[in-house]
Amino acid sequence: MQPTPELIAFLKKIHLFSNLDEEAIVFFAEKCSQRECQAGEVILREKERGGDFFIIQTGSVEVTRQKRQGVEKLATLVPGDYFGELAFTHQRRRTATVTAKEKSTFLVIHQTDLRQMARRWPGLKANFHVAISSRKLARRMRFKWLRSDEGEVIYYLARKHPILLMEAIFLPGLFCMLFALLDLFLLYTSINAYLQSPRNDQATLQLPILFWFSTIGFIVLALIVLWKWVDWGNDYYIVTNQRVIWLEKVIGIYDSREESPLSAVQRVSVASDLSGRMFNYGDLIVRTIVGSSLVLKNVDSPYQAAALIEEHWRRSKETYRKMEESAMKQILQERILHPERIGMQATQGSIVQKPQKKKNPYEGQRGLSNLFRVRFERSSVITYRKHWFALIRQSWLPGLVLLGLIIVLIAGLFGMLTSGSFPKPNLATLPVLCGTWLLLFLVFGGWWFYQWLDWSNDIFQVTPDQVIDIDKTPLGAMTSDIASLDNILNIEYRRQGLMELIFNYGTVYITVGGGKQMAFEDVYNPSAVQADIERRRMERLAKIENDKIKAERERMADWFAAYYHSQEELRNAQQNAPGQIE
Repeated sequence: MQPTPELIAFLKKIHLFSNLDEEAIVFFAEKCSQRECQAGEVILREKERGGDFFIIQTGSVEVTRQKRQGVEKLATLVPGDYFGELAFTHQRRRTATVTAKEKSTFLVIHQTDLRQMARRWPGLKANFHVAISSRKLARRMRFKWLRSDEGEVIYYLARKHPILLMEAIFLPGLFCMLFALLDLFLLYTSINAYLQSPRNDQATLQLPILFWFSTIGFIVLALIVLWKWVDWGNDYYIVTNQRVIWLEKVIGIYDSREESPLSAVQRVSVASDLSGRMFNYGDLIVRTIVGSSLVLKNVDSPYQAAALIEEHWRRSKETYRKMEESAMKQILQERILHPERIGMQATQGSIVQKPQKKKNPYEGQRGLSNLFRVRFERSSVITYRKHWFALIRQSWLPGLVLLGLIIVLIAGLFGMLTSGSFPKPNLATLPVLCGTWLLLFLVFGGWWFYQWLDWSNDIFQVTPDQVIDIDKTPLGAMTSDIASLDNILNIEYRRQGLMELIFNYGTVYITVGGGKQMAFEDVYNPSAVQADIERRRMERLAKIENDKIKAERERMADWFAAYYHSQEELRNAQQNAPGQIE
């Protein structure tokens, strides 16, 4: 295919060719052929063999996959997107069906030419690796918050670099192996001593106390390794065609989603140290037009991810510009062609507008998964509870008594079942003992539950336009302190004392107009809470600014329409004026 300047410019915008010289792009263009498909035509079929890679020039396609429940829609791809990337690897069976939604044209290249190009320009291989691994992972994951009905598509999905997992599990994994070897050695020596006993028929296998301590250490460290692995696997960095997202989750404890719309992105940069450059990971810093930054830490293949964000950021800017032009054109047409409808629409809009449903401040807080969660987000409302340490601080006495009662019960049952010499309880006193134990358990259990309710009901919330401090006693009234995000003057956090530093909790102070100060006390990870509030505040300011731009657009449309109508009236007056000189 002849590489025209338009084609070269089109390919340069695609992140697959980032950091490649023009010679590589020209080579790719020369090896490509052009293919045209009609609406409804199947381009690739799932499970069929194929070796071609496609880039969409015009039109759009729908990607689907066959499931037991029926056909599952995976994505809608548009110009600049690509599919068939598995042709780059040795896997030749297609994993999805691709169908043209409208008349479309594609650039097509065979896998042999693609691999030849990758041998000459290794950067292409790294770019393809990011694309392939992202799509494989995206097809395994299901994110309920994804706006699939609005055409949102995941283009980049990755976890933190695996070397971070290796660093986290190295020491506990090493000691876990040492404890396992010690257990095997002690078990071997005990069995060997048992077999060499002269009175083997009467001897019993004796395991030293060190064996049991070593076994407990092995189990604890194995659980720590498992926990580190699960925690690493629950953090995701995501780039869609609409936003950049950092998803952080600790099962049953912490649930955070920090994001920035692509339309608000101003600059993308990468920060990496020597280790990061060696193993290809680093921090991806996304700066927005409202002054905030979204830092994706220890991203795998950060430069490829940055190129992908920049590509879709440019696309979003172009889409936004076209939407602005379309909106301006529509408003002008409405003002010029139908000026009589303007007042009617404003009146109808005020009549049809439905009152907003009052939100329940405890929405999303119920359920077993949220019993001890200290942060969760539901319906654009971020909710925080105080740190566990605050719960322990106010419920340690009933908790300690409950723990003692449980230990006494377990020890008594274990002693009766395993020891023949354990004294049998007097049948006359057994009901008294059981009743006393049950009464104590209910009293102190109810006390602990009351403290848990008091801890659980003391929540802090950040909505799209407010910050709220809600305090509700289990048997009393609810009080709330509310401040608008627009009125926030300053946000700071403090961690004071050794315990707050060790367990990473503290107080976030929010200063609002009039000298008023709100305090989110004893919250987990106060720096992240501060970042959440600041991000919401900047989003609120951006929304206000967009509303001003929209109002200015309306005002400009009114001016243009007024000018147009005045010119029309002037022309009509001139035409109808008597005694005009020709």
